[in-house]
Amino acid sequence: MKNPPAPPPRRFTFWPALALASIAVNFALAIWAGSLARHAEAPATAPAPAPVTVAPTTRARELAPYAALGSYMAENNRVADLGWTPEQFAAFQEGFRASYEGRGLPLDDDAKRLRDEISKRVQSMLAADQPNPIDDYFRQLRDKEGVAKTASGLHYRVTEQAEGPKPVATDTVVISFAAKLPDGTALPGISRARTRVAVRDLLPGLAEGVQLLSVGGKALVYVPPTLSFNADNWPAEVPRGAPVVFFLELHEIVAKKGK
Repeated sequence: MKNPPAPPPRRFTFWPALALASIAVNFALAIWAGSLARHAEAPATAPAPAPVTVAPTTRARELAPYAALGSYMAENNRVADLGWTPEQFAAFQEGFRASYEGRGLPLDDDAKRLRDEISKRVQSMLAADQPNPIDDYFRQLRDKEGVAKTASGLHYRVTEQAEGPKPVATDTVVISFAAKLPDGTALPGISRARTRVAVRDLLPGLAEGVQLLSVGGKALVYVPPTLSFNADNWPAEVPRGAPVVFFLELHEIVAKKGK
């Protein structure tokens, strides 16, 4: 049996090989270009990792109220406002710890003077923080009732406008006014109906208020204590230092003689 003929030798063709090489090179270049683009788009530094929240331990939760109590005591005694240096505060802390550990330090004369000085300063600061009810009352009138304020501190709201001249301090007028306290309590003892009076003889607040009106005008006049009664003639029906509200009406400006 004859051997089968040998296969013809494989011929190397130049153009297909070149095409395959070109594809491979282009593929490699594409990969390299994509890599460069990704590096160009990436930030210069890696983003910081997200913070890790650590749940407080049971012991820390148990001690938290003690720390809050310490802050409460320091705030209520205005320790932060005393202006101590770090060394002074550290000495104070050491004395606090010494007393806690049963080795309290003696309160000598220098320490007593410091105690009294700090006590006065703290009391003064606490008093300054207390709201003034009269100031709050007038502030609410301005903010919520549309009440105006004069330079003297008088507050007023004209409820009925009128045309014509206004009285001056040297005039005599005929007026009516009904007085009440800020809570609405009527004060009949200091109210008047159609009374003739010299403007200068009125309470300072009423004298100023009536000069804001023309004949026929009406206004609510809120008189602060500084423009009200004197200490010697303060009426018993008015709590000392309380503002007084007057509903004021100007009926007439009395003509001066010879006019």
